[in-house]
Amino acid sequence: MSFLTTQSSMAGVAGVAGVAGVAGVAGVAGVAGVAGVAGVAGGSALASFPNALITSSDAIRAPWNLPTPGQEPSHICADDVDNLEKWSPVVREVTLLTDMLSRFSFKADSDEGAISIWFQHDHPHGGLDHAPHPAYSKLIKLSRPSEEVFRSQLEYVRNYADQRAERAPEIYAQIGYPTEFFTSVVQLNPALHSHTLQLISLVQKCASHVVLRTKHSLACRRPDIYSAQIQPIIPTPGHGTLPSGHATEAFTVATVFGALLDDTIMSFQQSPSIKTLLLSVAERIAVNRTVAGVHFPADSTAGAALGTTLGNYLLQLASGQSGDIDAVEFIGNNATGDFDKSVIALGDADSDPVVKWGTSEVHGEPDNLFRWLWLKAKSEWEEAPAAGGSNG
Repeated sequence: MSFLTTQSSMAGVAGVAGVAGVAGVAGVAGVAGVAGVAGVAGGSALASFPNALITSSDAIRAPWNLPTPGQEPSHICADDVDNLEKWSPVVREVTLLTDMLSRFSFKADSDEGAISIWFQHDHPHGGLDHAPHPAYSKLIKLSRPSEEVFRSQLEYVRNYADQRAERAPEIYAQIGYPTEFFTSVVQLNPALHSHTLQLISLVQKCASHVVLRTKHSLACRRPDIYSAQIQPIIPTPGHGTLPSGHATEAFTVATVFGALLDDTIMSFQQSPSIKTLLLSVAERIAVNRTVAGVHFPADSTAGAALGTTLGNYLLQLASGQSGDIDAVEFIGNNATGDFDKSVIALGDADSDPVVKWGTSEVHGEPDNLFRWLWLKAKSEWEEAPAAGGSNG
């Protein structure tokens, strides 16, 4: 053992000695990370721990015997949605997210400068050894604005910059997923609402993946590329500007979370309603990105349209029933005005609409994985388990 190693070990002992004083609890920092404990044994305790397990195991187990045939645990049911309860939260989320994203298809047209997003209805044919033949319905079509439209929108970005001093704390707090701003409307307790929190996280990540793929095809430049005078107050993200990712994620969450609370203890009459407040949170998050200088208002309009439609699709998937959802088209060259969430909520009846609504059919899948999480989250807001049991 070197002198330095010995000194380090003694420092660990000093940590334990610290327990003698209640400053010792700082001394527990000496024990912290087991580094202090390692110091007690001259640095060898941690290294010898596996050996301790080996000698303990050798001492207590009899000669190795295979389980008696027929006495071993039975197989877990294969491909059973209720198996999600058995996995860790991280594995569950990855499983759900993979399943959700596998349903989407993206079709882009470089000449038109547009992209359409489709979702599949799973119609398996012929078992595992035959390729599936899914049918698809359109979720949304987005066409990018012309350079002239983006240049004209710079005036909005410049005017919104006057609010930077007031909104800077919000802007910085919202750089990542701004979940806390939604949970300020409806308080979530991790011990009581773990599935609700996982649902919100999953919805945000699903929306993030969809919007990033969409941004790639539309390939729109950020405001600070059009004018160096924009000078954003946060780092400009390293991907395209339209649709706004924050707007997409926020409006997807507001749509799904608001619907989750329907017919629960939180659905009592109040003004403004919880749904209105959640949508207002989403709108402010979107506008803050323009205040920061990293988005045009048109980006938020496109993102809100995409997020609302994606949320409606997820709600239909959660229902486990067949039905129609509102599909939307965003017409970029008409997006010359400021962002207004009412256009998304009510549709645009102008002769040159920014958004046009249609319908798409969603086929019922009563045992889909997202529905399992939806019902678990729903039951956290009810005095009795969700109707229909664990899987409806």
